Amino acid sequence: MAFAIMRAKKLNGMGSVAAALQHCYRDRDTPNADAERTADNGHRAAQSTNEAMGKLRELLPEKRRKDAVLAVEYVMTASPEWWTKATSEQQADFFDQAHKWLADKYGADRIITATVHRDETSPHLSAFVVPLTQDGRLSAKEFIGNRSKMTADQTSFAKAVEHLGLERGIERSRATHTSIKQHYAAIERAAAGHVTISPETVKPQVVKKGIFTRQEETPEAVAERLTAAVTKAYEPTTAKAAESAQNARRNRELQETMVGQRERIKALQEPFKGLSREQFKELVIAAAGMRRENEAAKAAKLQRQKEQRQQRRERGGGGLSR
Repeated sequence: MAFAIMRAKKLNGMGSVAAALQHCYRDRDTPNADAERTADNGHRAAQSTNEAMGKLRELLPEKRRKDAVLAVEYVMTASPEWWTKATSEQQADFFDQAHKWLADKYGADRIITATVHRDETSPHLSAFVVPLTQDGRLSAKEFIGNRSKMTADQTSFAKAVEHLGLERGIERSRATHTSIKQHYAAIERAAAGHVTISPETVKPQVVKKGIFTRQEETPEAVAERLTAAVTKAYEPTTAKAAESAQNARRNRELQETMVGQRERIKALQEPFKGLSREQFKELVIAAAGMRRENEAAKAAKLQRQKEQRQQRRERGGGGLSR
């Protein structure tokens, strides 16, 4: 079972955005990236950190809160096993769909850059978008401001790539996960190492040599050196064991989540027990009507607020001209 994965991070301050972009464009050291494959990365929109920062400045409104979210950084990828089986056409389609999803949500002009990283263990799209509303306000809250919106985004994104054989993770799962950097590091250490202890390895090494003096390792130093070599060689095996334990815990948490969801569904169904099909149908129709009324009222309120802002701007402009 392969999953669609999407994570978002709010960036406050020009320094935070610049630092994240430097990582994106490999302007700074990136330990979990293979420098020999960095040339395979592809940049959509801006081609450099400076160009992306320039686009950001052009989009940002002059008046904004000091603590405003200037950009949202997205990482969009899939389960590692999916990449090993997906064709080049499927991989290209995944990145196209991810880019389109962001454009549909924010507007294509709000995407300051979208980079396909292929120099890490699992390919992924790193994208930076400006949460600018249609009326020119910075408002990350309107785009990803609460849990329900983020949950809906996860569902929507998974829907956009489900034709590629990807699924959404369990909704409202209590399962935890390691960071992307930690996950990549664990995968890169997956192959277990080994150490060979030969007679030459056991012999004390010369640590200091002069014209008339010669200092060799003490027995304690030899033991410490060999212990360090063995520990380093079997770090991947230890990491793999830890990963297996984490997966077992995650499975237990997922099962608990499913049980909890069944209980919630049962509680939601309780008020409708004993109703006929026609009665239930009438309730659904009535609920749909009330929802439309609420949406119409909300739209009317937003329109009134927009007209009031426009009137205030016109009055303010008139005052300046006098």
